[in-house]
Amino acid sequence: MINLIVADESYTAEVATLIAALFEEVEHTPDAETIAEIFADVDSDDRHSTLLAVDDESSDVVGVLTVSESIALYAGGYIGVLNELYVLPEFRSAGVGKMLLDFAKEVGESRGWKRLEVTTPGAEFERTVRFYGREGFHQIGPRMKYEF
Repeated sequence: MINLIVADESYTAEVATLIAALFEEVEHTPDAETIAEIFADVDSDDRHSTLLAVDDESSDVVGVLTVSESIALYAGGYIGVLNELYVLPEFRSAGVGKMLLDFAKEVGESRGWKRLEVTTPGAEFERTVRFYGREGFHQIGPRMKYEF
């Protein structure tokens, strides 16, 4: 059975390891050490949440989802922005990603968010795009970035 929890600083190593594995899969940075430093520095208010899926049998963290609150006038108020979602390969197709996403939806509803948004990877990750589509997400266009 999978247990869903909101991570605190005691889960820094597990969060860093899982997010680093995600970034390795999608050829992105930073590494686990940098991720741990960032996670440890995140303030503990309700604007940022890291949700974890923990396997009851082994007590191992098998999935992670990070979400941040933002305000979007186009959406009519506060929204949640899903930043990362990763499930260990051996737990994929077992409903763990859906469980984490449903948990994020519950968090958003309890905080009065108007919507939950996610930037999906390109066409090479078609399975990911299909997953979000099955979960009720709709394409709203690409995102661009400016780095400081």
